[in-house]
Amino acid sequence: MEEIIYKDLSYVINGICYKVQNKLGTKFQEKHYVRAVCALMHKEGIAFVVEVPFTVTFEGEFMGKFRADMIVDNKILIEFKTVPFLTDEHKQQTIRYLKALDLRLGLIINFRVYPLQIIRVPN
Repeated sequence: MEEIIYKDLSYVINGICYKVQNKLGTKFQEKHYVRAVCALMHKEGIAFVVEVPFTVTFEGEFMGKFRADMIVDNKILIEFKTVPFLTDEHKQQTIRYLKALDLRLGLIINFRVYPLQIIRVPN
């Protein structure tokens, strides 16, 4: 049987995001969902950091600066979206970020659709 990466923490994050969408609906900007998720995570005592800056290098050469939307408990990368549908590019972006940050799991969370769309992306 395959291990579910960070099963319990993922479950809590999913619940928080569903609460946020149930309260705010689907029409807000990404930053509003991020703020609401942060408020509930703080209330639950879950450690998180938002707008996490990181750089990518290849063989010592600078490739670029990036920002991850959120990292929860130094374990799970969350990429927030408010788009009509998620694409392969969203997934590829999350995979690149996971590799660069050396994290095992990413969640792409799309608040624009109802019900909430969450894609788990393992590294």
